[in-house]
Amino acid sequence: MMVITGIGYSIIICTILYGIYTDIKFRKIYNSVPLIIIAVSLFLNAFSDINVSYVSASLFLLIGFVLSVFNIWGAGDAKLCFALSLSMPGVNLPAFLLLTSVIGGLMAILMLFIPRLYGKYKTLPYGIAIGCGYFVNLLTF
Repeated sequence: MMVITGIGYSIIICTILYGIYTDIKFRKIYNSVPLIIIAVSLFLNAFSDINVSYVSASLFLLIGFVLSVFNIWGAGDAKLCFALSLSMPGVNLPAFLLLTSVIGGLMAILMLFIPRLYGKYKTLPYGIAIGCGYFVNLLTF
């Protein structure tokens, strides 16, 4: 059982790292990233006792969709957040959101003070903040 869980989370971590790479390089998180995470998460949920909050995950998806329609948040970021919320206990979601927000805020401040971090894009690759928030949160469960 522990082996399956370890392999599952290893796949999720590698997938997040790929998503972070594409977010930095192309400012795009491809649909394959959240799809792989969703599939692995559902598999893990079937074989472990993680108390996933499907209601909260659904709210992530709904709110993320609305924010992406109004160009406040990227659709890839919303899908990544939703997918990751399916792989952690519901009680960890507030900490995940807080960590992600703090890291994203620090990234935004860095980009203000170091303009060359913008590169050819004028957007913030928020996949970094989401991934780092998840990695720190992963250490707690």
